[in-house]
Amino acid sequence: MAYWKAEDDSQIYYEIYGQSTGGASLLLLPGLLGSISIQWRNFIEPLAKDYRLLLVDYRGHGRSENNDTGLLPDNMVQDLLGVLDHLSIESIHVAGYNLGGYLGLMLHLYDPHRVQTLLMHATKFYWMQSIADRMSKKLNPDIIGDKAPTYADQLALQHGAARWRSLVRQAADLINYLSLGGLSESSASKAQCPILVSVGDRDELVPIREAHRLSRELPTGSLLVLPGVHHPIQSLGLIPMLQVMQSFHK
Repeated sequence: MAYWKAEDDSQIYYEIYGQSTGGASLLLLPGLLGSISIQWRNFIEPLAKDYRLLLVDYRGHGRSENNDTGLLPDNMVQDLLGVLDHLSIESIHVAGYNLGGYLGLMLHLYDPHRVQTLLMHATKFYWMQSIADRMSKKLNPDIIGDKAPTYADQLALQHGAARWRSLVRQAADLINYLSLGGLSESSASKAQCPILVSVGDRDELVPIREAHRLSRELPTGSLLVLPGVHHPIQSLGLIPMLQVMQSFHK
């Protein structure tokens, strides 16, 4: 198991697969309340044939620690930069699901030359306050435990029985933060690398019109609509996404 220590002594967990030297590097980022023990797993073996793969658990998620009192996007991006610096990776392709796409865009805006290409799949960019409020109410560990015990068990398994409840509360606070002080279209318009905005036509959280709007705001953005795909990453099959990634991240 590999870890990098952040400035606040949080241990950030990561995994590496594929080519150790030469070839392109690809960072796979999970979604909010996700972990690399579950998400992107079926993509690892085929992608590792062409890329040096890096997967990172966000602070407080999976096997990573969080010594801060909450989840702040800036800190999460600094963690990613810290891991990349630790591994001497100066340039990398990025594919992010959900929050992973958002953080990937922040990473590129913070260090434009670091990110070669960015795939944003099922990424919620436009957080209206009403939607954020509704999501935050759902992200209540007591409600999840009572009404969705299977999901609660999954969260406990991924993030630890002793900390999944606090993580869910922090996730709710993060969504509120994004609705009030997240990235703007003006910020997105400064992106320089090729960015593919991907969304399923049955996504319950990200409407196609929002994905299309974001792709138009990105100077080098493009849009991919996947038929029959819902929001959860489990709905994203290897076909055709694997071929899309292999063609785009080069």
